Amino acid sequence: MTRRVLLLGCLAPVWLLSGCLYVAASGSFGPVLDPDVVATLVPGQTTKAEVLERLGPPQEYVRPEILTSLTDETTRIDGAIALGNRSHDAFTWQYDDLEGWGTFLVFYNRIQVDAESELLVVFFDDDDVVREVSLRELEGRQ
Repeated sequence: MTRRVLLLGCLAPVWLLSGCLYVAASGSFGPVLDPDVVATLVPGQTTKAEVLERLGPPQEYVRPEILTSLTDETTRIDGAIALGNRSHDAFTWQYDDLEGWGTFLVFYNRIQVDAESELLVVFFDDDDVVREVSLRELEGRQ
């Protein structure tokens, strides 16, 4: 009898932990946006060529015909791109830093993700001079 209890006592943790798993991952995507460099982008003064020299190629270039549809007075966009028919074209850069982990047990599961995101949108006028600079920083945990 004691031998069975001892055997059960040794095998129970193995049986309970056999479905356990811990996973962790992290990653960064996009160019790091230096706030000091972003501060040097002066509306009305900085040219498109200077922006490209300081920040490198944008991740996205929004063409004027696309912006025309976005600047419709009936359209509202929340966040960094809140337009009111103010620009000609725009460049965007986005940096995302993600870190997450998950614990998967037989009777309990937990996942957590920490995310930081920066979105920089630079609007230009018809003369290829910066018209507006918009930087949005988001931080969250889920």
